[in-house]
Amino acid sequence: MNTTSRSTRLLAAALLVAALPFGLAACSSDDTAPDGPRTSQGIGAKWSACMREGGFDVADAPDDEVRSGVVRSPEGVDTEAWNARAGTCSGQLGIEGTSEQQAQQWEREYAAVASCIRENGYADFPEQEPGVLNTGDYARAEEPHFDEVFQRCLHEHAPSTRTAGR
Repeated sequence: MNTTSRSTRLLAAALLVAALPFGLAACSSDDTAPDGPRTSQGIGAKWSACMREGGFDVADAPDDEVRSGVVRSPEGVDTEAWNARAGTCSGQLGIEGTSEQQAQQWEREYAAVASCIRENGYADFPEQEPGVLNTGDYARAEEPHFDEVFQRCLHEHAPSTRTAGR
């Protein structure tokens, strides 16, 4: 998998979850195969076990990613089902939700990121739902220059947003 599709799919998933009423803390699979080693021992392991019980084949998420809200959903997953199960698992584990104030900040930041992308050579970048940056269905996201523009705009307009592996 190339870096562009991995980082854009990751961020799309992260931002979709951030918009949920539960304000999920998160989940991530690492680059290890789903049936490979599961090394985390804390909240990430518990959250991931809950996700596996719900039918999602994921490796244990690192604890810091669960706490920080970074999400990496498996490719091709049913987003609605993933988000519903993620909310259930987060609630069962007492993971703090996102405040309304934080959600509103993300809405402003991600709207600015989308505008920046459009202003930097991707005028056809689609309108986004509030609080979401979804590049998964945008064909031009596979272009090598897109990732550079995306990361620059993200750094400039949403500097607190982190993407795993970066």
